[in-house]
Amino acid sequence: MSVFITDGDQRAALALVRALGREGISVTVGSTGENSLAGSSRYCARQVCYPSPQTQAAAFQACLRAEMQQGQFQVLLPLTDITMRVVAQMRGTLPPLVQVPIPSEDKIQEAQDKRHVLMLAKELGIACPETFMLSDDENLAEVARKVHYPVVIKPRFSWWHQNGTWSSGNVQYAHDPEDLVSKYHNSNQLIPGPLVQERIAGEGRGVFLLSWNGELKAAFCHRRLREKPPWGGVSVYRESIPLDQGLVDKSFALLQAIGWQGPAMVEFKIDSRTGEPNLMEVNGRFWGSLQLAIDAGINFPFLFYQLVIGKDPPATFDYKAGVKSRWLLGDLDHLLIRLSHAEKTNGFSRYDRSKLRTCLDFMKLYERDLHYEIFRFDDRGPGWYEWKAYLHSLFRKSGSHREVASAR
Repeated sequence: MSVFITDGDQRAALALVRALGREGISVTVGSTGENSLAGSSRYCARQVCYPSPQTQAAAFQACLRAEMQQGQFQVLLPLTDITMRVVAQMRGTLPPLVQVPIPSEDKIQEAQDKRHVLMLAKELGIACPETFMLSDDENLAEVARKVHYPVVIKPRFSWWHQNGTWSSGNVQYAHDPEDLVSKYHNSNQLIPGPLVQERIAGEGRGVFLLSWNGELKAAFCHRRLREKPPWGGVSVYRESIPLDQGLVDKSFALLQAIGWQGPAMVEFKIDSRTGEPNLMEVNGRFWGSLQLAIDAGINFPFLFYQLVIGKDPPATFDYKAGVKSRWLLGDLDHLLIRLSHAEKTNGFSRYDRSKLRTCLDFMKLYERDLHYEIFRFDDRGPGWYEWKAYLHSLFRKSGSHREVASAR
């Protein structure tokens, strides 16, 4: 029983290594460095350093192919948008005994296309933010005049491949027509076809799903308590909530419409004005907050592994609500951003907590049913690895600031 996992510095990779390793499955972790977050775990059997799939795709594929040809792996799991696309391109040249449980590259690209997913959701009657999908720039000025600010400018793809280069897009907020036109043009040059959406204020909720052969094999719901950056981004502190059957049904219907098989997370935001959940996006892969679901009682990685190798485990929907998961260094970043940014930043008119309250919340290090995502006493390597990498990054940024200051 052996699995090869890519993208070893992803938090999802660490959750996978721990979840599979504790079930007695040998896990090899690949990354672009000699060591990695997931590779630092006691449950990692071996680490492999490969060329960057982002900048050296052909060399990455050749390295991965050589590893698979050794015949020691049952399953190959790529974990990010880029590696999924790059690995999907090479499935036809991999040994037949290696299972690569991902859809075709075209299907992966469709799932990553926010415009395509949004249109499917609307056909299914799933509530979405008011969205303008501009086919050309001639309608931009008209849209800029009639929308209610602030608005969100969302890239159509999180990552875009063109002329051999991968570009990443970021969500931006525009506060007036001139700001919208300027930011839209910049976003469109980087990744064509950005979406212009109304900003929905409210609690973020996620639905974790595992589908296989048209059947829903597992589902889990959580809510976001804090994010990085504070105005919307990666969750750093989150909590399991009782299964919301309505959201699960909508999410599974959307995945079926996409034609998706495997793990996925569907994100919603509860509109504070109406209480209605609005679709934010779909992530057709294992997600960053995977460890929360495992801690609450659903081992998504092991369930998925069993399905891939031909077993048929029973569908699982039972887990403990009220379990919390905290990514401590991500939460520290949340605090630092909150303390260093003024009000009215990136679409916010004001924060729901004072800076003092934010500091006190951060200092609350112990709670019932709270689990720290990275640092675990029975598996300390990843925690130490992350702290060293974090401090190294801070010193590097500090050095860059000093160089800029001296140049002036």
